[in-house]
Amino acid sequence: MKRSILIFSICLLSLLSNAQNINTFYQSIVEKCKNDTLYKNLQAFENFGIKQHGNPALLNTFNWLMGKYQSYGYSDFSIDTFEIQGEECYNLIVSKAGTKYPDKYLIIDSHYDTWGGPGSDDNGTGTIIILEIARLLKDIDTEYSVRFCAFSGEEVGLIGSTHYVENVVVPEEHDIKLVFNIDCVGGVNGEVNNMVTCERDEDPPTYNNLDSELYTDTLCTLVSLYSDLSTMITHAWATDYIPFMDVGYVITGLYESNINYNCHGPNDIIANLDTAYFFQVARASVGASLFFADAYDVVGIPDIKEAPEVHIYPNPASNHISVSIPDHENARQLRIYDMAGAIVLEIPINSSYQKLNIQKLKPGMYSLNIVWNNNTMSNRRFVKL
Repeated sequence: MKRSILIFSICLLSLLSNAQNINTFYQSIVEKCKNDTLYKNLQAFENFGIKQHGNPALLNTFNWLMGKYQSYGYSDFSIDTFEIQGEECYNLIVSKAGTKYPDKYLIIDSHYDTWGGPGSDDNGTGTIIILEIARLLKDIDTEYSVRFCAFSGEEVGLIGSTHYVENVVVPEEHDIKLVFNIDCVGGVNGEVNNMVTCERDEDPPTYNNLDSELYTDTLCTLVSLYSDLSTMITHAWATDYIPFMDVGYVITGLYESNINYNCHGPNDIIANLDTAYFFQVARASVGASLFFADAYDVVGIPDIKEAPEVHIYPNPASNHISVSIPDHENARQLRIYDMAGAIVLEIPINSSYQKLNIQKLKPGMYSLNIVWNNNTMSNRRFVKL
């Protein structure tokens, strides 16, 4: 398993300001999110009934999910098999290859098993939103590979996701950029549902907590950009990102702010959800997935990929950072952006080595951007302590 202690190891190639302002390409994809498709798929999920181990509905739902992914054009499937009380259960892993980092993954996950009822909210909503993300991302280039994971056994102690992490992820040393979990995002019928909870890791091991905090802050921003929802932040709960974060991977997630107390019972049905809220969470999730996977339009991407490599050290840093800029004669400008997307430093480049005083910057993550004369860009992230 490849884990990072320093935040620069998870640097995003897009400008940080891209997470603070609407990306018109991402917005065009978000607009293709279909309310009727979401509703139709959630109704199909509900119709399978209670999805518990030993219940035929669990296998029927698994087969239905595989068929949906196949209908969208996916063919890279992995089935992780495990047992619960002697009953065979299955995790479905669907992969989409990245163009630049094919061996580094964005995990987008949910669980499809339920308890005591059809589980339309818990967790039909997350399962169906991830189907919609997969549908919309199918023919879009992403720099990072994406794995859509449908876990079983969540309701009886995270058994499926734990099995996957312990028997696949850790032994094979998977390189995971981020685990993005979606669970219970249907809201409550009859209540004002205008906020979604963004979850971060606040538990041991602590070395991955800062990364999780920064990604969750970014998730909050992305929700506000691509949906009508506001956000609040809370710590990670007992859902399928836990086995990942327990061994050091970085997580974030979405959960409804109004708790649906029909979960784990026969009344966890669509009629008791807020489908307009569900649609807004889907839009937010699509926008966030595009950003986290570094999705791009094909126009102009070759130039960006050819931009020279830039290095920042030390990272994190308290007082000064040094920036190594190869081929500096062809570089035009250096800019540093804060988390709000504002330029906090802008200087011309006149040397292959720039030492910058960052003592006056507030602690947090920053994006350093080099603009080259051919209009390509090099982007790096650093942390001010």
